[in-house]
This record gives sequence, structure tokens and C-alpha cells, in this order.
Amino acid sequence: MIDRIKQLTVLLLVAAGTLACSKMDEYKKYVADGEISYTGKLDSLKIYSGRNRVLVQGVLRSDPKVKECRIYWNGRNDSVSVPITRTQSVDTLRVLIENMEENVHNFEVVTFDDVGNKSITVFGTGIVYGARFQNSLLNRPINFYELFAGDLSLTLNYGRMDLTSGAFATEIQYEDQQGLSHEYMLSIDENDLILENYQVGSSFRYRTKFLPDTLCLDTFYTAFTEIAPNVVYFKNMTFPYQRGAWDGSRWGVPADWVTNAQVRNAGNNTYGGYELRNGNGVLSLEGGWGLRAVVDGKIMQTSNLPPGDYRITIYGIERGAAGSVHFAVAEGTELPNEQNLATQAITYVNCAASGTYSVDFSLTEITQVTVGFIGNMPDTGSWFKVAGNVVFEVL
Repeated sequence: MIDRIKQLTVLLLVAAGTLACSKMDEYKKYVADGEISYTGKLDSLKIYSGRNRVLVQGVLRSDPKVKECRIYWNGRNDSVSVPITRTQSVDTLRVLIENMEENVHNFEVVTFDDVGNKSITVFGTGIVYGARFQNSLLNRPINFYELFAGDLSLTLNYGRMDLTSGAFATEIQYEDQQGLSHEYMLSIDENDLILENYQVGSSFRYRTKFLPDTLCLDTFYTAFTEIAPNVVYFKNMTFPYQRGAWDGSRWGVPADWVTNAQVRNAGNNTYGGYELRNGNGVLSLEGGWGLRAVVDGKIMQTSNLPPGDYRITIYGIERGAAGSVHFAVAEGTELPNEQNLATQAITYVNCAASGTYSVDFSLTEITQVTVGFIGNMPDTGSWFKVAGNVVFEVL
């Protein structure tokens, strides 16, 4: 019985061997010249997009016999061949293909050895950007642009953008007060910017930068938009006047105006220059009724004015008979005392009674000037109020 089983096993093995040989013979009909030999393929394929170009990148990890790489696209109607010189380590292949048509392209990458054996094909997709994409780009909207000539600061506020467009930064170019050019990059997720030491009378320009995808080689830009900013030469010149610190009741200091210590004679010498009067803020100088005298008290603002002709008109002046108040314009950051107005001021006017007053002056070059009020108010009950606008005009 055991011999019978052995005989059967041998027959089955022979049959299996005969069947295997039959299949091998069938395979040899298709590979009559011998077994297929494949060259090592390109690994880690990446297709970097770009402006009318792509960068094909990959690594060669094995097979030192690789001598050539061919890259096909456009249904194999277009191709490029690159010779390969292998080293003993892992080699990186980088092929820049230029002058390409704007489109999404499918690529095939094949390597060859020196006898023509090829690798398995590696497939990849890359995007080529061109005029269509460029023409679709919009510059970032700007909501606010204002130059305060007082401290030469340009305040900008930009709107939001669709981030799927690839917008990532706003490039701003401007000149400073010394005529030097500057460039600033504002991230697309930031909206507000203040540029210091800005040149009065100049324009700034800006454009938006785009990277359409994370593998893009090239940065795209919109055309520059050039803007002459709105210029504010003085602040808080409109009745009712805004206050900074105040005592919560009547006295305070006016916002954006500088008051010297002689003006601040209320609230333990903390407040002065501003009064809440009949529910409205006014500019104020006052002596008496418990307030010490004001001696060369000054309420003033400093700005930088370009060459030109100017007029400042003060409306709504209300005052008592005692004391003296002048409105003056002077170079620098300080108004002169009353006794020096004739020799140190550019111009001035004596606000002797209630009413409206104005001064005219001219500048031949950009000049830092200070404007405002100089008052001497005795403590016998004297007062001076501005309950109207201070109007600055460029003639």
C-alpha cells in the first residue's frame, strides 16, 4: 500500500513539472530574445509649476547603469531627453522645461541604460501658468490711506482677499522725508500699516504678490497702483473739540493739541486747555474763580507743510475783557512767548475780542511749523474760548 502511494505522488509531481514546462514554453514565444530587463525607475517624482515652465524633479536610488532620462507630455507628442551620469550615492534629477503652453499637463518619465533597456514609466501631473492666469489677478483693495503731516506717518488699511487666488503679500513702495526709497511687505493676513517719516507731497504705490500653488516656482504680481494719499495737516480742529484726559466733569486737555504747564491750572495743575461747556467741548484759557493766572499759556499743534500759500481762520472765539490772547504761526515745535511774537513768529493775530480771526502765510520750502494760541490771563476772572472751527486752507 505504501509503495502504491509513493508511485502516485511521483506521477503527480511529474505531471506538475510537465505543466510548468508547458507554460514556460508558452511565455518564451513572447520573449524570444530572452527575459525582459528593466532599468531602475525615477523615484519621488515632483512636478513644480511655473510661468510657462515646469521643473521635473526626482531621485535615482539604484541601478548605476542608468544613462538617460526621457520626459514626455502632450500625449507623447513633446519630449525632452536628459543624459545621466550616476554617482555612487543617491542622485537627484532636476529638469527645467521652458516655453510651455499654459495648461494642466500629464508627464511620463522613463529612464534608459546604455543598451536601450527602459524603466517602468512614472507618471506625474504639473500646471503651467501663463497670460490667462496673469490677467485674472486683481490688486488688493485699499480702504483707507491718510498722511498725518504732523508726525509724517502714513496710515493704510487694506481689504481682505480670496486666499484661494494664491495672494500672500502686499508690496508697498514709498519715499521718506529725505528722498530715500523704501519697500515694505505686508502679509495678506494683516490689514493695517503705518509708514513713518513719509515724504509730504509724494505718492506711494503697491501691488499684490501671488503664489498660485505650493509647488510654484514663480511669484506673480499685479500691476502697481499709485496713490497720492489724503493729507491731514492738523487734527481736532472742529467744534465740538475732542478731549484727552479730563476730570469727568468740566476740565480736561484737548486731544491732539499740546498744552504747556502754564495752561494746566485746574485739577491740581493736571487739566487745562479744554472745557466741557454747555455740553460741548471748547478750547479754553481761563484765570480766576479759583484758577491761578495763565502766563504765556500755549495750546498748539506741530505739522510739516510743503511750499505753498496758506490761510488759517478761527471761528467762534468768545472771550472776556481781561488778558490777551494771540493766534500765531512759527517755525519749529514751539510757539514763542507773547513778547517775542514780532521777531520769532511767521505771522500772528491779536484775538482781542469775540469774533473771527485769520492769518495768511507762505512757505518756500517744506517747513516744520507750529500753530496755536498764546494767552496771558490774570486770575481776576478772565476767559478765552474757541467754540467754532479752526479752518486750515491751502490757497
